Amino acid sequence: MYETVKHFDNLLHEKHVYKMHNVKFSLHPGEFNFHHLNGPMELCLDQQTIVEPYTVPIQMAPFPKQILLNLADIAELPNRTLVDIMAIVVHLDTIHRTMWGPFRKIVIMDARGYLHIIKVWGDLQNKNALRWALAKEDYGIIIGTMFRRFRRQECLESSDHTAIHFNPFHHNTHHFGPIQKALVALNNR
Repeated sequence: MYETVKHFDNLLHEKHVYKMHNVKFSLHPGEFNFHHLNGPMELCLDQQTIVEPYTVPIQMAPFPKQILLNLADIAELPNRTLVDIMAIVVHLDTIHRTMWGPFRKIVIMDARGYLHIIKVWGDLQNKNALRWALAKEDYGIIIGTMFRRFRRQECLESSDHTAIHFNPFHHNTHHFGPIQKALVALNNR
């Protein structure tokens, strides 16, 4: 028991926020009320308790401000960078399932006609399944903030905070008009 107390005493620091798993609550037999729990309950931590530092999720802007039309510029960006992109949806891969959840690789084309891959995870993929299918069918334009996790990775990723706008009204969409027409003509042959 002393080792467990010493472990948590070294691990937990005042005014820090933690995420805890396998925590138990029990009634405290004394008259003392715990200030933050507001009652006679006490928090019980044991050897099965897992404590992780809590980090605030990355907050995405509701609508991208500076948009990259040439996605080759992404190669120069550092790790863990948010990137605002505008591109045409060209191909949808099958849904892959991992221990972190389902994702789909989507091939997009930038304003110069170069192909790139983005990974769309979880809710963003599921809630917009029809929109993704229609965007692929019509070579629709997407605009959104994506996450560049690692430089060695070949693709951008979404997060649960990413917002994708399909066929947006934006002053830069005219750059994609000729590319869309060429793709539709090529597809109709």
